[in-house]
Amino acid sequence: MATETVTQTNPPQNGPYFQSPMNQLGGAIQSLTNPFPELQDMELTFRGVRLDENGHEMETYQPLMNDKGINAIMGMVRSIVNKITIMGNLNKGEIMTMMDFTADTLSKTLMVKTKEYGIVAEDRDLIYYKVLSTCFLCLKRPFEEGDRRFWKGSQQEITTRVEGQHGGKNLFERVFGWGK
Repeated sequence: MATETVTQTNPPQNGPYFQSPMNQLGGAIQSLTNPFPELQDMELTFRGVRLDENGHEMETYQPLMNDKGINAIMGMVRSIVNKITIMGNLNKGEIMTMMDFTADTLSKTLMVKTKEYGIVAEDRDLIYYKVLSTCFLCLKRPFEEGDRRFWKGSQQEITTRVEGQHGGKNLFERVFGWGK
């Protein structure tokens, strides 16, 4: 079977030596809300692989399921673990509903498709725990605008500090003392 390969591209780093605080904030938001490393780690776990210090894959144990199972389970996880969820706004009831639905769907899938996905019965708990713990932690991030409120506050602080440093004066007022 074909293996789905996910690659992440980083934008080129050719710019001025100084980046404005707003550009730095944008880079931080992108970096800290990107779920790709967690998704990659989960997929490697399912494949029985880990990365060595040079980033090369090393098989460490038997895969927990076949490619068909990995693609199906990872599709389920990606529907929750993504940037849209992280930057969302969920209340406690919505989080619990999503977790209940995910747990129910996952448990049925692991029971019914055990043979089709090549899952060893003893590994179902590990798969179940890995998926649900990752989904739950991702769903906690948008609880009552968690990440969104944090980043909004950071952006307002940067704007206030940058504008506040100049006391509302324009370039000519600061440099030449005009407009006193």
